[in-house]
Amino acid sequence: MHTDKAIEEIMMGMVREKAMEIYSEALIEHGTNPRNYGPIENPDGYAKVTGPCGDTVEMFVRIQSGTVEKATFNTDGCMFSIAACSAAAEMAEGKTLAGCIGINQSAILQHLEKMPADHAHCAHLAAMTLQRARRECADSKKQDDRTGETPQAEAGG
Repeated sequence: MHTDKAIEEIMMGMVREKAMEIYSEALIEHGTNPRNYGPIENPDGYAKVTGPCGDTVEMFVRIQSGTVEKATFNTDGCMFSIAACSAAAEMAEGKTLAGCIGINQSAILQHLEKMPADHAHCAHLAAMTLQRARRECADSKKQDDRTGETPQAEAGG
């Protein structure tokens, strides 16, 4: 005899199997188990954008030695927005600020593979928000370079 938990697992397996016929594994994984979810305290770059669909995305970026050490996000959007933001944040980590320029709607859609056409705007929103956070980092670095200041490292960071 099956317990409620076992029945739930069987049903979720069936739903996942059906979803895999429509969506890619990457899309399902990022949408249901997002990477890099949540804010970063004192980020080097931050942006918040609300898309025309009403979803709001926040991106947080921390830079170490000119490279994105950590990129995270928050969103109140659907599974497709979550997947797009998760992919964007994951794609940014380990890249230089200049290297992040290529993280656009097309790159996110390619990374996630089978994004429904009516949700492609989610990838655009994620990319746009990441780019604004990246520009904030770059603008901050330029300001530091002009003033001759060196950004202070966080204690215990």
